[in-house]
This record gives sequence, C-alpha cells and structure tokens, in this order.
Amino acid sequence: PEELNALKDHAGKNIIYAGFVDDIETYFKAADIFLNPVQSGGGIKTKMVEAIAYGTTVISTESGAAGMDKSAAGNKLVIVKDNDWKGFADAIVSNANIVSLTPDEFYKLYAWENVTQKVTAIL
Repeated sequence: PEELNALKDHAGKNIIYAGFVDDIETYFKAADIFLNPVQSGGGIKTKMVEAIAYGTTVISTESGAAGMDKSAAGNKLVIVKDNDWKGFADAIVSNANIVSLTPDEFYKLYAWENVTQKVTAIL
C-alpha cells in the first residue's frame, strides 16, 4: 500500500522495507525477529508458520497468533496481548538476542508433508 512507502525512509536504521518480494525465504533466514502486530482477522497466518519454520522468532499479538499452537512453537512464538504496544516493544527488545531452535514438534504439526498425510488419512 502507498501509505507504507514512508517506511523506506528508515533505510540505514536496520529496517528494510522490501514491499512485495518474489521469494521471502531469504528475508526469513536473515531476520532475527518477525513482527506480526495483526489486530483483526481470523485463521492461521501462513507467514508466521513460514517464519518459524525458517528459524525466525515471531512476536505477535493474540489476534495475530490465532490458530497457532504455542506449545508446538516453543520460544519461537512470543504472544503479546492485543493493543499492549509497550509489551510488544518490550518483547522485541527482550528477544532480540535470544538464539533458539524451532522445536521438532512444530515441524511435526505444520510441515506440509505431515498435514497432507493427516488429510489423506481422513479422506
């Protein structure tokens, strides 16, 4: 959206506004934290699943994390109450230098191969 183009002014401040990209994998692999400040909407956010799968820690609002299994994501998913922007900022700062692996349980639950096997078994 046009209104987000102002973020380009933050280049050089460790912020990259890339807009739409052909392959987001490079960005997930390079990022320390993926921010998901979503306040409305339903269902699982695919970009969060992808970010965690690539080893990126996700900071999300409760609404943004709807549909995610926090226990499977472990420390890779940090959920903050909706509209708690101080808590959101604090979560970013406190998780900026934490290195942790994505739990195996996450891949068991969210890997496409495993999801399709479950669906096939049901069908």
